[in-house]
Amino acid sequence: MTLLLAACSNDEPKDYFVKAENETIEHIHGAGYWGEEGTPVIATHGGPFEYRDEGWYKTSRNNHDYMGFQATKDGFYSSGHPEEGSDLKNPLGLVKSADKGESLEKLAFYGVTDFHYLGASYETGTVYTYNEAKNSKIGQGFFYSKNKGKDWTQLELNGMTSSSIGGFDIHPSKDNMIAIYGEEGIFLSENYGKDLSLIPTTAMVTSLTFKKDSMVYSMLENDKVSLHEISLSDKQDTTLTAPSIDNENVPIYLEANPLNDGQMMMVTTKNDVYVSEDKETKWNKVLSNGETK
Repeated sequence: MTLLLAACSNDEPKDYFVKAENETIEHIHGAGYWGEEGTPVIATHGGPFEYRDEGWYKTSRNNHDYMGFQATKDGFYSSGHPEEGSDLKNPLGLVKSADKGESLEKLAFYGVTDFHYLGASYETGTVYTYNEAKNSKIGQGFFYSKNKGKDWTQLELNGMTSSSIGGFDIHPSKDNMIAIYGEEGIFLSENYGKDLSLIPTTAMVTSLTFKKDSMVYSMLENDKVSLHEISLSDKQDTTLTAPSIDNENVPIYLEANPLNDGQMMMVTTKNDVYVSEDKETKWNKVLSNGETK
């Protein structure tokens, strides 16, 4: 009996999340807060990594290369490519998971399209995407879906005057509100991208996230990174405390915790990750050059 139990135990699956020690993360393709606890998570070439108990944890299987990763109230949406050896088609199209990636629901464009740019409303699950190449269902451009990828509506973008953008974000509860940002500033819409109004900034916006009543954005000005918050009601702009970083390491993802208004996460081009626990007055570096401890 002892020998039998020992043999069986060797076949037991590992915990889904295991401690990520001495790992080097080379590419980060998204970030957010997921689960009932609002745990910080980043999407990488090798699956999601979450930060808890002052350490990083990685998935022991289903280590897919998630692109356009977006955490929501009941899981996450993503696109990307399956891990090597997987029986999933490449690319993933639009997928959703309610269990941190242990299983994936194939929603749309499976095996057809890889969406590098996705946004989603945390509360409602409405998905926005910028489609780079025409497929059999939608053309190139901005689209949104309110029914998990079954039907898509193209954004009209009236008032858009910029020929290039840096990215976009969706309000966590008001899925009609989208902010598209770039060199000129922030183009804000409150009617699903039909009409946009420009909130000009003094320099290029590199990342942006919505809070309930405001937007927080990073800006690169005179080779220095600054952090700002704009009220959605009166558009008043307030300067916040930012980590000491410059044009060699600009923020590419900003994420506010929908479950805790005082918590934010910042990801930079050099794969540094900062978290703030006190309304952006103090930032702690929890990942340096993509190297876990």
